[in-house]
Amino acid sequence: MAAAIIAVMTVVFAPPAQAQVITSRTDQASYTPGGSGTLYITIVNDSPTDTLEIRNLTIYFPWAGFVDGKWASGGNITYNLAPYKVLTTSASPGGGNIFTYNTQFSIPSWFGRLSGGSNCPDTTPVRYGVYSSCVLLGSNVNGLEYQGQSFSVSMAVPTYKAPSFTQLILPTATFVVLVASTAVLFMVWTSLKRWEAKKNSGS
Repeated sequence: MAAAIIAVMTVVFAPPAQAQVITSRTDQASYTPGGSGTLYITIVNDSPTDTLEIRNLTIYFPWAGFVDGKWASGGNITYNLAPYKVLTTSASPGGGNIFTYNTQFSIPSWFGRLSGGSNCPDTTPVRYGVYSSCVLLGSNVNGLEYQGQSFSVSMAVPTYKAPSFTQLILPTATFVVLVASTAVLFMVWTSLKRWEAKKNSGS
């Protein structure tokens, strides 16, 4: 009987499942160190019964963190909504359950990580921390917990283009031609000098 009561209490007092969906994308497929771009974030309230109140967004880029003993410049962005944005239920018409946000970013010249994991919790009570590649959503869901969603900014892979056979052989061929031409000219000049010497001695 006690076990049944505990089971019922667990069901009744279980925290609500996250009904918001956070997605993100960048305006380019890949970037280079020192480049810039735009990050687009979309939040969808997927609940058919409950509205969603968006209070703030905190974005930690992949280069966020300590660099040379201090916080990296441009590593994170905070956006506080005033008033709060209330998203309608997913059953409401007109797309009122969708919120979009975009922000510019600049990639540090020293950043060149091609891949790697993010430091982004599923939920956390701490808004400002040592996070990276992470969007934190503050809302009326889960009390004071922030919902985390990881994202990435793809960096271009350095490529090496091997020189073609023509590019390799052309300098060598040019050098050979120059050497041969010089040798021929030297032989012609030597022959002329000998001919002049003979001519002068015969006079």
